[in-house]
Amino acid sequence: MGRLVILVWAVALGSSCGLDLPNGGTGGASGEGGTGGSSGVAGTGGAWNLCDWVTCDDGDPCTEDECVAETGCSFTVFDGPCEDGNFCTVGDSCVAGTCASGATASCDDQSSCTSDVCNPLIGCTYANLCDIRARCIAGACECMAGYVGDGYECGQGPAHCGDGACGDTETHVTCAADCNCDLVVIVEEALTKVLANRLFTYLDDLEAEGLRGSVQPWTPGTVEELKSFIFAQVDKCGAQGVFLIGNMPAAWYEQTAFDTDEEFPIDLYLQDRDAVWGDADGDGIYDTHSDLELDVYLSRLQTLPDPEECVSSSSFPTCPASYDPGAALYASEACIEHCPSGFVAQSWTPAVECCGTFFLKRYFDRLHEYRTSGSLVNESAFVFTDDSWWTWGRPFGLDSIYSTVDIVTELSETTREKYVEMLIGGGAEFVYHWIHATPDNLLIYVDDTCYPIHRTQIGWSPHLSPSLTYNFEASFVNMFSCEAARFTVPNIGMAMAFQTDFGLAILGSTKKGGIWNPDLLHANLARGLPWGEAYRLWYNNTGYTDDEWHLGMALLGDPSLTLTGDRTGLMKLDPERAHSPEDIEALRQSIIDRPQLEELDTFEEYREANPQFFD
Repeated sequence: MGRLVILVWAVALGSSCGLDLPNGGTGGASGEGGTGGSSGVAGTGGAWNLCDWVTCDDGDPCTEDECVAETGCSFTVFDGPCEDGNFCTVGDSCVAGTCASGATASCDDQSSCTSDVCNPLIGCTYANLCDIRARCIAGACECMAGYVGDGYECGQGPAHCGDGACGDTETHVTCAADCNCDLVVIVEEALTKVLANRLFTYLDDLEAEGLRGSVQPWTPGTVEELKSFIFAQVDKCGAQGVFLIGNMPAAWYEQTAFDTDEEFPIDLYLQDRDAVWGDADGDGIYDTHSDLELDVYLSRLQTLPDPEECVSSSSFPTCPASYDPGAALYASEACIEHCPSGFVAQSWTPAVECCGTFFLKRYFDRLHEYRTSGSLVNESAFVFTDDSWWTWGRPFGLDSIYSTVDIVTELSETTREKYVEMLIGGGAEFVYHWIHATPDNLLIYVDDTCYPIHRTQIGWSPHLSPSLTYNFEASFVNMFSCEAARFTVPNIGMAMAFQTDFGLAILGSTKKGGIWNPDLLHANLARGLPWGEAYRLWYNNTGYTDDEWHLGMALLGDPSLTLTGDRTGLMKLDPERAHSPEDIEALRQSIIDRPQLEELDTFEEYREANPQFFD
């Protein structure tokens, strides 16, 4: 019910807050209907034509449909090629007015590494059959060095230092040659085979940069078990960072901040090995913690379960969302192939949320392009500070990385139109924006009227769906936007990382707050540090001092990326600007003064939707 309430609110928000809904406008009096949201025009005089009011389509592929002005529809039977609607047949033809199916299509790709299956709705699909520890070589699955098996299942072989596999009894201390790594990539087990080829490419790209990754499948369990698993892997290979891919558990925290009670998912729990967390009221939500110092950086590519109904049902808001990796379309090639057709049929694009694997594949392809070819957009930075903070606009140290930093801060300039204009048709590699938000919407204000950008409006190929209208050209985004990275529900941050052709790494908050003092973070990036490490050092130096602002900070996307930038010769690193207590309190008040426009998900809803994360 929670997601349905939010969706209904989003539609209502469109009319009261200025959202350009994807539907066409209402027709004028006795006139033509509007298009693209216009209101239509008044009718014009002229002869009455029956064909102006009917559409001739009998649904029969073996008739030629036309409209005759005087008599109406005409359906003429013909013989010749047709399509029977079954993608698993070829050479269909019309015989005596009926479309007869042709021969069965062959899906044989001459490889034993894939299951060659034909789905009548989408055609041939080729799901990977090889174990995550195997590669497809000359059309056959072969276990990687150090593992034994038939390639479809590979187990740990006898441990020998130097065999290329980090054995159960080896660590980076006892066998650096096999076990040393910089990044632990933990993948939801149901996704490992469907992402296997992309993950191999990802590891190869890391190695080309002098980095080493270790991919580990994760069987669903509690967040406490995930934390233990993370640090067991970190200890084994000496990694500095962790990359979570798929639907992974999260810890939750509750506190009073910005004069209200908050409960929110918190990833800092997974990053500090020794911190002590308390739950005084025993409700499953942490409410106290000892001093925090992050031992590793951690980021997510969070997906939601994708039950079959979400792809096929027109009543998307009521479709079940329970975790079921055995469902027909969960983490499957069929789901991936079916996603684009879902964009056409569903105005609220349920496939955006239900086919996470489709977007995961596109994301890893984009990572490969960035790592091998360089920046995906203009090597520049863009700073946007909306009305509540117009006096705060400055480069924030980004001019230490980019020779071009566009700053939009004047009240007359900070509009939705200007934000969209700056990020379409060139864009900027790095974006730092100060915009009020909810998980679902960026809320850009003009004279106290908000003009939202809904997460389903962020994406590529608008011709596939009228609600995906802004293919923002931004790769790295630091969002000073409350709740916009609340990864337990569909959110703005994942839309920026997942749904566009350019998104790579996002930093934001799962609660009210954000990073208003990012100079050290940006200086770390200017030094060439990875996105995640730059954040970790910022948090341990600055972020830990204020839970109200920073306890909900979260990274989305690949944390091992560095900025392309054009920073050669620009390393001036201006000192961070000092702010008075009055300035900071006014900033805090700007958060308090904005009403909570959207009902947030709760811990109880999270527990109900994800029973696999609880004992």
